Amino acid sequence: MFKKDQPYENTPSGDQGTTVVGSGANFNGVLRVNGSLRVDGEVEGNVEVAQHLTVGASGVMKAEIKANSAHVAGRIKGRINAKGKVELEKGSRLEGDVHASSFKIMDGAFFQGQCTMGEEKSPSAVSGKQTGKQGDGLKIVGE
Repeated sequence: MFKKDQPYENTPSGDQGTTVVGSGANFNGVLRVNGSLRVDGEVEGNVEVAQHLTVGASGVMKAEIKANSAHVAGRIKGRINAKGKVELEKGSRLEGDVHASSFKIMDGAFFQGQCTMGEEKSPSAVSGKQTGKQGDGLKIVGE
């Protein structure tokens, strides 16, 4: 069900090993991984990945996800909070919000939710009252 140290495409080299939830496997609960995680089966719950998350084409996640980065070819319903980039491949499906420094959606991917890019705000900054109007700070380029 769980395998360690298997080489997979789209998994960064030099990491602390990859934990795999294989095709046909189901996991429900809290999953914390010190290295990278590849999901080809089904995962439900809270997931924390110290390095890279890869969701294969057969992977299905219903989860609150924290990871350094993520590459999605399967389906996710939930939130992704990544320090680095999040990529959605053609044929992938993400229903939920994304917070990442970079977010790439390939043609043929499905995304429904909100995206916030940049560094996480501290709780004190989030609790401050917002006085700007919607669209403040946006610039139109190329006209």
